[in-house]
Amino acid sequence: MKYFVISLLLGLFIQANAQKTKKPYKQLQGFHHPESVVFDEQQKVYYVSNMAGKEEQDGFISKVSENGEILDTIWAKGLQDPKGLLLHGDKLFVTDISFLVEIDPASGDIISKTEVENAKSLNDIAADQEGNIYISDLVGNIIYKRDVSGNISEWLNTQELERPNGLLVSEDKIFVASWGKDEPGHLLQVDRKSKEIKKISPKGIGNLDGIQKIAPDSFYVSDWATGDIYRINTNGRMEKVLRSEKSSGDILFLKGTEELVLPMNHQNAIWWYRLN
Repeated sequence: MKYFVISLLLGLFIQANAQKTKKPYKQLQGFHHPESVVFDEQQKVYYVSNMAGKEEQDGFISKVSENGEILDTIWAKGLQDPKGLLLHGDKLFVTDISFLVEIDPASGDIISKTEVENAKSLNDIAADQEGNIYISDLVGNIIYKRDVSGNISEWLNTQELERPNGLLVSEDKIFVASWGKDEPGHLLQVDRKSKEIKKISPKGIGNLDGIQKIAPDSFYVSDWATGDIYRINTNGRMEKVLRSEKSSGDILFLKGTEELVLPMNHQNAIWWYRLN
């Protein structure tokens, strides 16, 4: 019995460390501080936001093939520090510090740049079923709302957002991956009617960045600080799925192929992981 218990514990230890050291099956270099990645089902390409360096207007969007090959490194340019990406309607929306930028996916041309009043550091972006768009401001502790008419206003402004980063919108909730300030950030949920905020994760996790839906009550969430990817349920149950490396940003989950696509900011790369 003693040896059985030792073997069992050893097996669990090996399994836990295997999760921590899981390697991507594909790595694509050639980016400049990538932050977010989305997949265009119509064009069958990925778009990747690149924050780039400190030069004026050196930020850009890259286009990558479905097979993971760079088609155009600087596909859309003239941005300062692009982060969040959203394909909505017939446009690609990009957050760029204090601007919401609209890009034509067919050409890569910038259609418009709208300044968001009082915004400090716009980050992620998500849309609801009615066509409203929500934008997180990590530094400002604000979630902005762009209505279907194109008007942008503060939707929620409170320190309880814990420096909001990743956003995911459901029918009646907004789920927030918070960066944290005085303590590690939580996964939060905000009621869209009452705007009441609830902590889903039982404790602070880290500098949370990306959030992707697995099921109505389950999400993949990335911790930028450690590279850990968690599966978190709305009941607070949390499981570490894998560990990449520090600076995993606004992740993408491809449900059809059970893959996670990670923009690796410091590594200047995109990493693909198989989960099955």
